[in-house]
Amino acid sequence: MKKNINSIIATELKNLEESLSKSISSEVSLATEVSTYLVNSGGKRIRPLICILTAKALGYKGNKLTQLASSIELLHTATLIHDDVVDESSSRRGKESIHKKWDNAHGVLVGDFVYSKAFQLMAGLRNPKIIKILADSTNIISEGEVLQLSLKNKAIISEKDYFEIIGRKTAELFKAASQSAAVLSGASNEVIKTAGDFAYSLGIAFQIQDDLLDYFGNKELTGKKIGKDFEEGKITLPLLRTIELTSNQNKKTILKLISKKDSSSLSKVIEIIKGSGALKEVQEICNSYIEDCLSKVSLFPDSIYKIKIQNIVKEVSERKG
Repeated sequence: MKKNINSIIATELKNLEESLSKSISSEVSLATEVSTYLVNSGGKRIRPLICILTAKALGYKGNKLTQLASSIELLHTATLIHDDVVDESSSRRGKESIHKKWDNAHGVLVGDFVYSKAFQLMAGLRNPKIIKILADSTNIISEGEVLQLSLKNKAIISEKDYFEIIGRKTAELFKAASQSAAVLSGASNEVIKTAGDFAYSLGIAFQIQDDLLDYFGNKELTGKKIGKDFEEGKITLPLLRTIELTSNQNKKTILKLISKKDSSSLSKVIEIIKGSGALKEVQEICNSYIEDCLSKVSLFPDSIYKIKIQNIVKEVSERKG
């Protein structure tokens, strides 16, 4: 994804990486070491990319864009660190997760450290409207984490719960990235809302596709073990739709297997998903969000940056990693 847009925002991407490295530097060497471990482990940088491209599409010419994009990526990084502690995940982006490489205490405290660095960058923008957008989003994301935790012991969640969780945990920061960029650009309230709406739909589509890739992805491309969500006992949209469409016997089999969190039974679950017709339905749901996204983006002024945003949106629906 990043490769395709290097030609037009190469300087901004370079500045972003330099800013991220500088931002997580600390007098406490362990804080720098642990946070650098994840920040430098790759990642798609899609949230700061959306931020940068939205601002550019709306004509921003100032010097605060790298600072804003960096704060958004650091917020995302902090949520990943805390996520892995809560989920007891052993890997992240193809590497050992922080809590696995060090321990839970490191994961919690370094996650807090990265959050604090994000808020330092936000404060430096001296823009109350942007600070409020990002602070509100951080709160919504945290509530999403708590909601997911509160539902952890349920045998099955509803689709309403699923969309509430991914709306808060994933789509919200996409929305904040684009909305804050629109504010930075001095856009009208109408354009700011459009920017937020397009990015929210993109975030939902991105997460649905991610959930599909947990069963049908390529580990080399995703950097994520296939069946990771399954092993953690997470019931996502592919399973929810399968349970709705498949036989009672298959439904019982899925619930039994996922409760055991045994990766050896993943192939059986994939077979049931394929046979149920759920794959087609989930992809259609994802595509409906993509279409909504493109409809909103079409309202932006014509530019090379708008075209690149449209390309990213299309790539999300087709992504294999």
